[in-house]
Amino acid sequence: EFSILVINAELSYAGLEITGLTEESIAAKRAATELRDALAVSYSFKNICKIQYLGAFEKLTKLKLDNNFITRIENLDHLVHLEQLNLSFNRITKIEGLDALTKLKDLSLFNNEIQKVEGLDAQVATLEHLSLGNNKLDSLIDAFAGLRPFHGLRILTLQGNPIHDDPDYKLYALGRLPWLKYLDHRRTKQDESEKARDLYIDEILEIEDRENDQRLKAEDAAKAEAKRVKIEASNLTGVPDLFERMLAADPEYEKLRYIPNKEAPELCNGLELFKDKYQQRCEAFMELMDDQLERKKNERAEWQAVVDGELRQKDVEAREWVTEFETLKKHVLRDCDKSEAGVTPELESRLRDLLDKCEELYNKLMAQEQWTAVVIDDLVTNYDLQLGEIVDESKKHVMDYFEYARGLEETYFDGFNEAVGAVLMRLGQDELDEADEEVKDFLGDKDRFMNSCQNHHDSHVNTIDTAEETMSKEEKRRHEAEVEELREWQA
Repeated sequence: EFSILVINAELSYAGLEITGLTEESIAAKRAATELRDALAVSYSFKNICKIQYLGAFEKLTKLKLDNNFITRIENLDHLVHLEQLNLSFNRITKIEGLDALTKLKDLSLFNNEIQKVEGLDAQVATLEHLSLGNNKLDSLIDAFAGLRPFHGLRILTLQGNPIHDDPDYKLYALGRLPWLKYLDHRRTKQDESEKARDLYIDEILEIEDRENDQRLKAEDAAKAEAKRVKIEASNLTGVPDLFERMLAADPEYEKLRYIPNKEAPELCNGLELFKDKYQQRCEAFMELMDDQLERKKNERAEWQAVVDGELRQKDVEAREWVTEFETLKKHVLRDCDKSEAGVTPELESRLRDLLDKCEELYNKLMAQEQWTAVVIDDLVTNYDLQLGEIVDESKKHVMDYFEYARGLEETYFDGFNEAVGAVLMRLGQDELDEADEEVKDFLGDKDRFMNSCQNHHDSHVNTIDTAEETMSKEEKRRHEAEVEELREWQA
């Protein structure tokens, strides 16, 4: 007969792993240890059925919960410094709840009821020792597909699973994980790993090719995300792809682009030059806005340094005042305690003086707080002005850039109109044999055709104008939001 325990305060302290020469010294160290500072704790053989009440531990690097009745891995997200976790001899059916443990090196789940290798994505870069022996892993392919990404894994235990009975188990393991140093408590040998690779060479090469493709895709995705973040930070969202968005939003483009026919279009040929010139200017503009972002960051850093310096200086002064008062109070109260004659007139005078000093300290601290508030307010106001100057420059750059884009559109549209005139002239002279009847009908309906041409131009201008307005408003919004954040902090 046994009782199920929960991890309460008493059990928390009892579980602290402390080294010492005697039981007394260990007990003393344990009593003096703050739970938040504990590095290692053990709850082995405690009849625990649920992982909970570990919130007091902030710095744990080692946690032992083996030989209990735990069925689920949970409530560990705050243990971000954990390097060793032992959950052996429990009743766990699934690997989960480890996403926050990005420093985990050693994980033991020996003798549980796990059927699949999963839930370890956060440990791919850190895991060195994994024990999954005596579980229910029954698919050789699935198990090692799940373990393949762990290139830092050096010690692996799978003995006691159904897959261990497969006659190909060892060679399959060494072929898929050639970097292992120990497999099922036995040191691996180089010749065995080479033999395993030769045996499964076709499959391994296919796996390596697939992994290489995945790696390249991941690198490309990471680069794209980094670029997106940088663009967003510099308030450049929508700028690099403005030309493509301009055409996508144009309701007339598809009607006009292949006139008189797909083999020899004439009207929209100037778009290629538009695109080339836009991209050249775009690169320079993005560099300019990146520089503006750096100026903003530097301005904020300089402001923060000044504020921190002011607060630090006043904090030192305040601490000195409080320390001086506390020292005086200690001496006066000590002399009162020692006085055999009670509170003498001299002590009474010193106590009155102590009260005066207390009031004086209060007034000094209040005055300092008020002075600090005024200084911080001035600093925030000055920062608002300095940042505003940078933002105004950014807005000017935005205006100049989009004015250039509108100029490109006007130049393009002038060429477009010349091409329109030439095509209509040929149509009037019945020299447009290369155009099909549908195109000729479209060109022959002058009002419809000319409206389409004008809408083509107006749509481009509207896309450019909207992008400029969006960027300018965002510059203003970010400026106001940052200053508002500082005002809230100040309050």
